[in-house]
Amino acid sequence: MNAQEKLTALRAAMKERGIDAYLVHNADPHASGYMAPYWKARAWFTGFTGSAGLAVVTATEAGLWTDGRYFLQAEKQLEGSGIKLFKLDVPGVPTVHKFLADVLPEGGKLGFDGRVVNLSEFKSLKEALQEKSISYETNDDLVGDLWKDRPGLPSAPAFEHELCFAGASAADKLAVVREKMQVNKVTAYLVNALDSIAWLMNIRGSDISFTPVVYAYVLVTLDKAYVFIDRSKVAAFAANLETQGFEICEYDEVASFLAKLPADGCLLYDANRVSILLAEAVNTPVHDGLEVDIITALKAVRSPVELENVQAAYLKEGVVLTRLIKWIKQHPDIGSLTEGDIARKITSLRQEQEHFLEDGFSTIAAYGANGAQAHYSPGPVGDRLKPEGFLLVDTGGQYLDGTTDTTRTIPIGPISDEMKRDYTLVLKGYMALTRAVFPKGTAGSQLDVLARLPLWELGLDYRHGTGHGIGYCLAVHEGPQGIHKRSKVALEPGMMLSNEPAYYVDGKYGIRTENIIVVEERIETGYGTYYGFRPLMYCPIDTTAIDMSLLSDDEVAYFNEYHRMTYEKIAPRLNEEEARWLQEATQPI
Repeated sequence: MNAQEKLTALRAAMKERGIDAYLVHNADPHASGYMAPYWKARAWFTGFTGSAGLAVVTATEAGLWTDGRYFLQAEKQLEGSGIKLFKLDVPGVPTVHKFLADVLPEGGKLGFDGRVVNLSEFKSLKEALQEKSISYETNDDLVGDLWKDRPGLPSAPAFEHELCFAGASAADKLAVVREKMQVNKVTAYLVNALDSIAWLMNIRGSDISFTPVVYAYVLVTLDKAYVFIDRSKVAAFAANLETQGFEICEYDEVASFLAKLPADGCLLYDANRVSILLAEAVNTPVHDGLEVDIITALKAVRSPVELENVQAAYLKEGVVLTRLIKWIKQHPDIGSLTEGDIARKITSLRQEQEHFLEDGFSTIAAYGANGAQAHYSPGPVGDRLKPEGFLLVDTGGQYLDGTTDTTRTIPIGPISDEMKRDYTLVLKGYMALTRAVFPKGTAGSQLDVLARLPLWELGLDYRHGTGHGIGYCLAVHEGPQGIHKRSKVALEPGMMLSNEPAYYVDGKYGIRTENIIVVEERIETGYGTYYGFRPLMYCPIDTTAIDMSLLSDDEVAYFNEYHRMTYEKIAPRLNEEEARWLQEATQPI
């Protein structure tokens, strides 16, 4: 079926069930950032493949809501579909809730797949529509009924994340979790997030591309821990899990198990992660919720073992990116390469590194105007390069000892003075944030301005956050920490974040410079404790695109010191020719 045929078929199914509007999500029951193909209903239905977006269908209208990262991509992918693009956070564009409140009739019915809508989202939706006396149909997966060639659920076996990488045993992690439960007067704790489950159990898997997790739930009580999972996935090490304190149950038994929890207990779950179908199965009293979920908070702060391992992963990734940039810069015929060639080259270079598992996400190799799409994907081929302009490369890898994420903007030929100015403004914002010193208790929202200020001074900006948390052999986007306007979580030593200011000119080019940074303690004075950032990634930042007139002496000194350390850390891992190239690429400016 094409998009128009899918719309017609869905509307027929809605009419049969008396549904006035239907929501189509790309989401799984665990609110994962990435998900197995089985759960990508919105992508199949609309043709829009971006990671963020919600489709709404009524008898007469169909719309897709997405954010500024995907405006250009969505316009292209929705063309001819009969689905209108609604640009989030753009003046005059209604939110999904406002749209539904306007179009739904009094006493109307709203439908969606209740397996993939979390409790917080549902509560917000009901609040927005309360004046309309709306009823909700949550048990019908109408798009799934139409999707005849829908991929199956993943079934590959999981594997243990060895203690030398994990840093602490699963039994020890369980003990710490139970201490936190007792502090919060919780008798049962439902762990729904797949990255939290992987961290707690010291397991990894391949159920989701780019994120080494396994579909499962964990229910921790004060004396037992139940794992709801496809047993075949953990058969090879089930005995060790049981020794660590886990009892293995079938994945689909979780709802019935929750329904049997004692009425005199207190259950904790993350309302942003648990589906409404699971939440509605619970009869025991539920904790009001924590500002940050127990395991989310615990795993966000890297242990000394984890930090030592992840630094090793970033040194390997520094070698990969250095070799890539050299290969691009010295390629005898840049016009013979496609964006897809760049992505494949990066993967092949990573495959040479110890402990490599897979790419951390689909590499963004975006030439020229494609760089203006913040989350552009070239596919297997993409556009052909030309010996001019910018190539933006945003890439990351999954290693047993860490997850990486780096962006470099590479001039591959002549560039304009305007492009040099914009490149330098982004670089100034990147350096300002990396060099920041801030008091204990500071949240990412208070630091976001540092990266944007050089652009703001000229009335420019970018439509995404400056930084996200990152996992440890887990999700490339992982909270609770972040550096953006809405991030209220205080930064703590050991937290890892991206620093990626950017600037995009639609139809022309995109610029982004990104490193992963880790929070560390700097000084303690009579005014309190102060923190700062340390870069984890070391690879060259192109100097030929810099407008030196825009840099201060302090910025030049900082930039040169970063390049000095890049050469010092990476050169010993290269061959003689590569080291000579790196020495030239990191010469003081």
